[in-house]
Amino acid sequence: MNVRLHKEIFSDPALQADVSFLIRTMVRRHHKILLDEDISDHAAGLDQTDLRILNDSFAATMIGDPVTPSCHVVKDASEIHSEKRFGVKEAIRYVESPLLILIENGTNDSRFIRAIINLYLPAKSMAQDAYTEGWIRFENGGGCTGVQTRIEGIVEPYNDRYKFLRCYVILDGDKRYDTQTVTKYDKVKEFLTKHNIPYHILEKRCMENYLPTDSFPDQGTNRRWLKVFNSLTPRQRDYYNIAEGFAGDVPQPRKKEINPQLTNVRSLLPVEQQTFYSSLSDYSFTTLTRGYQLKDFKKSFPAGFQHPSTHRASLDALTSHQDTPDELSIIATTINSLL
Repeated sequence: MNVRLHKEIFSDPALQADVSFLIRTMVRRHHKILLDEDISDHAAGLDQTDLRILNDSFAATMIGDPVTPSCHVVKDASEIHSEKRFGVKEAIRYVESPLLILIENGTNDSRFIRAIINLYLPAKSMAQDAYTEGWIRFENGGGCTGVQTRIEGIVEPYNDRYKFLRCYVILDGDKRYDTQTVTKYDKVKEFLTKHNIPYHILEKRCMENYLPTDSFPDQGTNRRWLKVFNSLTPRQRDYYNIAEGFAGDVPQPRKKEINPQLTNVRSLLPVEQQTFYSSLSDYSFTTLTRGYQLKDFKKSFPAGFQHPSTHRASLDALTSHQDTPDELSIIATTINSLL
């Protein structure tokens, strides 16, 4: 995170102890200090360590490429609620807080995000150590219905001042076929945009669809299923319901019509979805009416993101046909920049 320190915070002797603590906190958390003017004459009360840090930061700011500040530290920002401007005590609270990543399931889905951070960022990038250091915290977002409520709960202790929120939201794509328009996120996107909260909607249906098949757990009991699944086109695999199969996509009012053999599931799906998977034979379609058979699927399946077969090349192969082939790199880079 790029933190712009304004000259006015150094001229008040009453703030010196807090300013010193803020400087040390930013160094410890690897935040970048931005200074666009020499403050030596205004910071005489700080010790030599603080002054050296500030002088080095000033020189780096002047010599380096222009950097957009993530936030500003001023003498008083108590009346500012949304813009990222903080008083010194407020800034300490803000820069110490972890980056919250809201995903569908904060525990299980975090394996996907941690995998792409490790695979798509250069060695020793800040994000690679952030999870074990406590600088990133994964939280349950609760999907389209829960994200706004969850965020409102996070900012409530700050008297609803959204400037204190450090958050990145990742939402499942939830498309069942390539031309489907998903409208259920419209209100959530409007809310996130209003409060300048960065977010990303996955291009594939959900995180499970990014796992290479060689990394699927318990393949031995799913060989027939895997053979058919691998015969799908890349786009068809993108939007398939791996957890529940086609039967899980039958609209709720029609689920009672599914016969015991599952042979009529195709006819119960929306017409557009039937068309999208029309290349499948009856045998293939029936095989995929059930999802991947795995005990405690939601917990066990994401373990595949730690499998040796999950590497950058295998993930690139799964995203090369996408509208945004570098999607995973973008997510990892965004997280790193927000830290």
